[in-house]
Amino acid sequence: MTIHWLLIRASSLPDEDDWLGPEERKVVARLKLPKRRSEWLLGRFVAKHALASLADIDSLDRIQIIAAEDGAPDAFIDGEPIVSSISISHREDAAACAIAPHTKVGCDLEAVEPRTSRFVNDFFTEGERAAVQRQPDAVRDRHIALTWSAKESALKVLRVGLRRDTRCVEVEIEDPETMETGWHLLSATVSPENRRLNGWWRHDEGVVLTVVCDEAPGERRPRPVEVQHGRKTERSRGKSQ
Repeated sequence: MTIHWLLIRASSLPDEDDWLGPEERKVVARLKLPKRRSEWLLGRFVAKHALASLADIDSLDRIQIIAAEDGAPDAFIDGEPIVSSISISHREDAAACAIAPHTKVGCDLEAVEPRTSRFVNDFFTEGERAAVQRQPDAVRDRHIALTWSAKESALKVLRVGLRRDTRCVEVEIEDPETMETGWHLLSATVSPENRRLNGWWRHDEGVVLTVVCDEAPGERRPRPVEVQHGRKTERSRGKSQ
């Protein structure tokens, strides 16, 4: 099994919106706040680019990504649901997505920025709070962002989001002090089910990205593979991609 991922900056979003499908246009029409609208568009844009590359599709408007009743995104190509799980996240001027076949996947993008001790005390477990305290000052903000991001990714795998107490997920970050680029390991244990989810994290230009998936017993942990998205599609001409 392979997890595919893609991160796109806001500067890649085209000015026109003819890459949207009819159901997506209805959603955009209801989004009145400019910030919410731009974030939603960027999230759909990155996910459609990833799916178009994987499915060898030239027109992004053949793909529609619609929120299910639980709020999680479901993707359709020419009106037919895809068999892969998809997760979308946006933060600051970037959006990311993760796609995995035949298993549930969650991804989350967070800015590395100062957060208060109250935030850590309110949303982190005792073990996570201790891990934060062990981190040198140079990486403490990043560690907090990673822990929070991994929690959100795990809750997306469960398709419950922040409706569930974040302290039901305990995150362990491997190599928390590393400055090496690329992917590093993490794990998330969900209580009371005692369900262990495996994942990865990376740090890119002021943001951290985590990807968590629900693996079948005995499977090797899949390493995320970046989607190649250099080709322009019919419905995405505009700014540089």
